[in-house]
Amino acid sequence: MSVPRISAFAVCTPGLEPFTLAELERLGVREPMVRRGGVSCSATWPQLWSMNLHVRTATRVLVRVAHFPADGFGQLQGGLRRVDWSRWLPPDASLDLSVSATGSRLYHLGAIEERVREVVPAGDGPPQDLYVRVVHDAVTLSLSSSGAPLYRRGWRLDAAKAPLRETLAAALVLASGWDRSSPLIDPFCGSGTIPIEAALLAKRIPPGRFRSFAFESWPSFERDRWDRLLAAADADVLPRSPVILGFDRDAGAIEASRANAERAGVGDAVTFERASISELAVPSKPGWIATNPPYGVRVETGDIRDLYDRFGAVLRERAPGWRVAIVAAKGSPVQRIALAPATAPVDAQRVLTTNGGLPIALVNGTVARSTQPTAAAAGNP
Repeated sequence: MSVPRISAFAVCTPGLEPFTLAELERLGVREPMVRRGGVSCSATWPQLWSMNLHVRTATRVLVRVAHFPADGFGQLQGGLRRVDWSRWLPPDASLDLSVSATGSRLYHLGAIEERVREVVPAGDGPPQDLYVRVVHDAVTLSLSSSGAPLYRRGWRLDAAKAPLRETLAAALVLASGWDRSSPLIDPFCGSGTIPIEAALLAKRIPPGRFRSFAFESWPSFERDRWDRLLAAADADVLPRSPVILGFDRDAGAIEASRANAERAGVGDAVTFERASISELAVPSKPGWIATNPPYGVRVETGDIRDLYDRFGAVLRERAPGWRVAIVAAKGSPVQRIALAPATAPVDAQRVLTTNGGLPIALVNGTVARSTQPTAAAAGNP
């Protein structure tokens, strides 16, 4: 008896595709293939559910409902009518439509949306996200099995300024090559996203464990199988984690970090303390620094070059030989930290991506030993 399979596409921020691919391969999906902005694959229903539950770097998981040619509205509506929507949508579902068209005779997005709504049954219940993409007179229909974007883990209710998306924080930790047993420190922790994502990874807690998904209301959903999948994931959680520390000079950020960690189930795995970069204390055992230093509007006073000079001086004095992974915006003077090259997985020496539409890089390196006095480390940044 053949197992039903679904054509799926795990959407991710461009630049993170290698990490998403590696995560999907660990789930055992078939024919995973990197595309721009995501990874396509063939999956069973339980694998689709697992993609939403376990993949840390994906934004959403789409299911390909249909693909057909259409160079006019008649063909468009004919293709829509051939879809058995009762297989996909709850009877009372409302629709949130996202329409795009490129190089096609069907180009008026409002008219395309109007024709779709005339055919696809919809009610006034919870919305389902339907994506209609027309490229060179070919239509692809996709439903989001995720619902809310996957970076909305369900635990971050308190956020500091310029919060880092959870998916990007997870990618930074993965790109760093962290061994999940050595200490990991974030000296600019903000609302705690990087240390919390590191703790979830180290303890094997699924990133989607604290939220719900759109597929749970689909006709194909099997509650018993889902409950067994969750039970297996819970049984795989490790009781302990390595030393994970988060520091920030803002007391409100530390308070938010602690509250977020408690909601994420890692309150006992991460220690957050108020401290400036000049007060940074590191364990004697070498480890990793993973952080998102201030840049742009986050730098309220002083020169950002001075901040990076002090950061580098402190690291050379107190953390020689430590591995460092940094989120660097365009123009950030990362070179002033004077990192030595570091070997990183998935070609992650320098990953180019975006955060909130802003171009950034995930930069890896190793702290060199200081060859000069570290007077620059004194004082608050």
